Amino acid sequence: MLYPRTTKTGKLISSKQMVEAGEHLLSQHRVLFLNGAILGNMELPAGLMALDSISHEPIKLIITSPGGDLDATFLLYDTIKLLKSPFYTYGRFCASAAVLILASGDKRYLSPHTRTVLHLPMQYFQKDSLVPIQDMEILQREFKKCKDKMIDLLIECGAKKKKQEILRDIDRDFWLEPEEVIKYGLADEVITGDIMGGWLT
Repeated sequence: MLYPRTTKTGKLISSKQMVEAGEHLLSQHRVLFLNGAILGNMELPAGLMALDSISHEPIKLIITSPGGDLDATFLLYDTIKLLKSPFYTYGRFCASAAVLILASGDKRYLSPHTRTVLHLPMQYFQKDSLVPIQDMEILQREFKKCKDKMIDLLIECGAKKKKQEILRDIDRDFWLEPEEVIKYGLADEVITGDIMGGWLT
């Protein structure tokens, strides 16, 4: 679906000049999307900074993500925490690192049937290659640091459990229904038509 591109005054530039839905939501309503894996080449941190530089009206992020690279996740998290604009998140499917991004919002919403899963960060080793034992030890140390940092940040974002309890929960895939995510302290409420309508006015 295409929408007319408008100027700051609200006047149309050209009846023939149309934009995609994503650009319309970004330019008119300050809505961004995190679709797919969180990767190091994401433009999302730059997009957040750009919106924050224009005004300090709320920025909204709609999340449908299986998680992804932890370094990219920490970069995105740090960018969010530096924003002066209020930051709202809406999770439609959130797994692993994407749960941290959901939890980082000032206001945090879920769809009524959102699927959310917590689990330990993944360790990645080069396939079909030998890793020297010294390097394996380094990788194990860094993995533990990342795991501890992820849990610390979840607690910072409102998780209502202690570190050891979260570690037990995420030892295997830990699936949560929306009301369980809210009880856990990682979201605030199920989104309604009125809330969504407020985002789009």
